[in-house]
Amino acid sequence: MKRLVKYLGIFIIVMFSVVSVYLSMIYRSIPEQSSLKEVFLYTTFFEDRFFDLRMKQTIDETVKDDRMVLADIDDYSIRNLGSWPIDRSNWATLIEKLKLYGAKIIAFDVFFSEESKTCNGFNPDDELARAIESFHEIPNNRVILPYNLDLAGSENFETTPEDLYGFSFTSKTGGEAYELLPTTVSTSVYPIRKLIDAEPSLGFIEARADKDGIMRHYRALANIYKEIYVPSYGLSVYQHTTGELEEGAAENGVKGTSLNLLTLDEPYIETEKGKVYLNEIGETKMRWSGGIQKFPRASIYDIISKADDDQEMHEMFKNKIVFVGASAFGAYDLRHTPIDPMLPGVYFHMNFTKMLLDGNFLQPFSESVKYSWALLLISVLLLLLIQLRENPVLDIFTVVVILGSVYYWDTYYLIPKGYENRLFFCFLAVIGCYSWNTFVHFYMANQDKAFLKNAFGNYISPELIDEMYSTGEPPKLGGDSGIRTAFFTDIQGFSTFSEKLSPTQLVELLNEYLTVMTDILLEEKGTLDKYEGDAIIAFFGAPMPLEDHARRACIVAHRMQMALLKLRDKWTAEGDKWPKIVHDMRMRIGLNSGEIVTGNMGSASRMNYTMMGDSVNLAARLEESAKQYGIFTQVAKDTVDLAGDEFIFRELDTIRVVGKSVPVTTYDLLGLKGESEAFLEELAEKFKEGIESYKSQQWDKAIAIFTYTLELEYQRFPDLKGVKTNPSEIYIKRCEDYKKLPPPPEWDGVFTLTSK
Repeated sequence: MKRLVKYLGIFIIVMFSVVSVYLSMIYRSIPEQSSLKEVFLYTTFFEDRFFDLRMKQTIDETVKDDRMVLADIDDYSIRNLGSWPIDRSNWATLIEKLKLYGAKIIAFDVFFSEESKTCNGFNPDDELARAIESFHEIPNNRVILPYNLDLAGSENFETTPEDLYGFSFTSKTGGEAYELLPTTVSTSVYPIRKLIDAEPSLGFIEARADKDGIMRHYRALANIYKEIYVPSYGLSVYQHTTGELEEGAAENGVKGTSLNLLTLDEPYIETEKGKVYLNEIGETKMRWSGGIQKFPRASIYDIISKADDDQEMHEMFKNKIVFVGASAFGAYDLRHTPIDPMLPGVYFHMNFTKMLLDGNFLQPFSESVKYSWALLLISVLLLLLIQLRENPVLDIFTVVVILGSVYYWDTYYLIPKGYENRLFFCFLAVIGCYSWNTFVHFYMANQDKAFLKNAFGNYISPELIDEMYSTGEPPKLGGDSGIRTAFFTDIQGFSTFSEKLSPTQLVELLNEYLTVMTDILLEEKGTLDKYEGDAIIAFFGAPMPLEDHARRACIVAHRMQMALLKLRDKWTAEGDKWPKIVHDMRMRIGLNSGEIVTGNMGSASRMNYTMMGDSVNLAARLEESAKQYGIFTQVAKDTVDLAGDEFIFRELDTIRVVGKSVPVTTYDLLGLKGESEAFLEELAEKFKEGIESYKSQQWDKAIAIFTYTLELEYQRFPDLKGVKTNPSEIYIKRCEDYKKLPPPPEWDGVFTLTSK
């Protein structure tokens, strides 16, 4: 069942991505009124942006294309010509100047849909019409005027305007004609009759943004009134520049078969340099070459005002295609495109014309779909094969390599060749399969680990279970040695508790106490070895190595003592529930660092992860001997040396514990620097002076110092004054005894304990 869920998830991810690739390619052909339009919007939202990003990386705007020049209606021209819209007499002058400068094609991205007013018998429309006719007197010269297709909220011609029959295409023989979705022609911006009579060429302009408001598609051809196919503005420019696709030419035109979603057949326009593939409404995906830096430009005011023999103008416009369009902000002809969020609309047409002139067409979308599917399936299959090795580092490395390689190959090899691969869903499939596989593996691993813990948790330690799972090996006897810190705690006088409390109360008290203390231990990455009644036995530095094991052990000791004070306050606040002995509970802690063996100890069939070694025994002795000094945390010198300088320690004594011949210097952990009261640091310093006087046998001086520190001892634990001994009292007693009976000459200051 687990494997079924795993592979079913992979299948769903891959199939979702495969279907989304196809839907993203046909999305523009889905009718606007269809409810599926919104449902499938997700397929293009990220995919188109990702393609834009990659496509932009292939554009080199430093190389200009001087075959086309923009006659720019800029703010400078509007200011100097004094009006907007520009007076048509100025347009006539512009055409005359461009004729003198040798321009071949003049394509107006300006509508002439309203007649000018006649003043004193002069009509600027007549002057503009004469300029167009004059421009056409030179062979192969052509002026192109725009019109618009069906516009929302505008009136349309009821039938095909007669003027457009002269610009129609016919289907190429030898193949079934492809019928694009029909549309109509708007009357709102159609050129006035006087200008049409001058016989300019006509090309429609339609800019339909994608759902995200970005212009990515150019409508090259339109089926109007189901009668004829007419060229767009940019396609008309290409026609007259190259002489191809002349109006009514039977050997050229729209070709294709009926759209079949299984065979992925597409309509196209066939040119000498290749096929321009279209969707159902006659659009093609734009291949952008650049923005305002890509093409030369001249202000229309400069063109009009320059001398007829201006050499610079002659060089700029000789045999060139001139697009007349607006970059002025007030002209409201700025478009959001993949290469510029505020690109003047005329550059949209210039990029399309350049695409046609260069033969830089996109591959049929059926080819891009196949390549996208191939990249997707191969990438996923390669990832799944690598994941069979169950190496997380190799898996993530493979994902990075696959994504990076596919991205680079598509951006710098496939896109320049015209493939519009849908990499977003390819990457989604790879990352999705990787994430799903990782999630399922993690889930199954946790289930397997939980099974081991449920089955064996009562017999072996949790650490050993984790090791069993990670190594895949059964537990075995043995251990390893290292510098670690042993940690022992015990409740002072606990045997008395069992006399004062019922068994139920005793269990409740111990559970609360052990829970708080164990949480502190685990928070600092300590390893719990075992509980022995009220005692907690633990260690730091295994099984997980810790560089600061001694420091962590000291922090835990301090935090446990602070936590016990809070527990005592809580128990006191609970009133008669607990006897006074519980209100006054104290705990002793012993710490020692050194060579400790940790590992699986026991028999071959029953074992536990624990610690052994002489250093462990010393830690236990320090916990036990702390009661002889009246302190609660006794720390060996080796631990103090490793713990760092954030603690307040006072040197306590140099002793031989029961069962040991080698003396050890021990310390009392007073608190943390910066958090503890100032008198504790004074206690540590004065006590050290007293120890030095004691070891140099200056008994009276030592007694004086310890008498002073005795008051600090009472300040530290005022409730223990007269109840429990403390280190200062012990040293005062020793000094008084040595005054009466001095130690032998070989005395080294070491005190031998005679009991635990």
